[in-house]
Amino acid sequence: MLGRVIVIRSKLFCSAVVIGVFVTGSFVAKAQAPQVRFAAGQQGSQNYGVNAALAQALKTSGSINATVQAFGGPTSYLPLANSGELDVAAVVMPDLGDAVRGTGPFTGNALKNLRLVAALFPSPVGLMVRKDSGIASIKDLKGKRVSWGLTAQASLLPYVEGALANGGLTKKDVKLVPVASVVNGVDDVVAGRVDATLFALRGGKVVEADSATGGIRWLPFDTSAEAVRRMQVVAPEAYLVQITPADKIVGAPEPISTMAYDYVLVTGPKTSDAAITAIAKTLREKGADIAKTNKVLGNMTAESVARSYRQIPHHPAAKTALNIKAN
Repeated sequence: MLGRVIVIRSKLFCSAVVIGVFVTGSFVAKAQAPQVRFAAGQQGSQNYGVNAALAQALKTSGSINATVQAFGGPTSYLPLANSGELDVAAVVMPDLGDAVRGTGPFTGNALKNLRLVAALFPSPVGLMVRKDSGIASIKDLKGKRVSWGLTAQASLLPYVEGALANGGLTKKDVKLVPVASVVNGVDDVVAGRVDATLFALRGGKVVEADSATGGIRWLPFDTSAEAVRRMQVVAPEAYLVQITPADKIVGAPEPISTMAYDYVLVTGPKTSDAAITAIAKTLREKGADIAKTNKVLGNMTAESVARSYRQIPHHPAAKTALNIKAN
């Protein structure tokens, strides 16, 4: 009887050891996932949604443990990423370009410590006009009224100039109508106060404007090498994408090329190489799957996350994980 009790206790002890090792191993594995602090715009904003969705997706994948902290906007949180007080932030390229170069809202305060972790997905933008305006190309805007200033979104102004440059125009060739934001520009198209405005092809106001005006249209961009060069002199990180009827973009019933810029993920000088590698590797290997289950993350693919830019350097660990040769 005593021998039997000893055997049973031995088995229980061995089971406990096995279970203990398994549970301890799980906690160790969890603890080894790098802790990463995301910075984002105000709760309820598109930027907060992108950062929160990305943080949750990376956390679910097991590559990192993530928290998200909300701020007023990129002028608030990018300096904190630059100093290393926060780890990463998803931001649109117009804001990052200004931050790195010290232009626009970052004039006199270039954030030279920011590095790319990865591009995320493209955001197509274009020049919206009324369908009945008689304007069929960017060149046709000569002498016309174009929304300008964008005092609340100054980082987008080079993209308006870049769009005009694609058509061989400068701001001197058009009548500049001051607006505070691109949304106000759409309102002015509807009201007949401007002839063209820059806006996102998938923006929420597009359907509203189309209905209110009897139809809007997007002006096609010139895909020639010279036209693209002119555009990128003004907006270096802009590029062209093809829109087809399959994309179901209101105002683009036929195939056209339009401008795009990227949502990107950036980091500062104090984020660990392990965290950057884990994030970049997950985005490269699982980015397309993550996008399928998170509509807010757009058309993220293995190709889109590895896009590089001449003036915006990658973090060395990200460059290695994404197998980027340029930059």
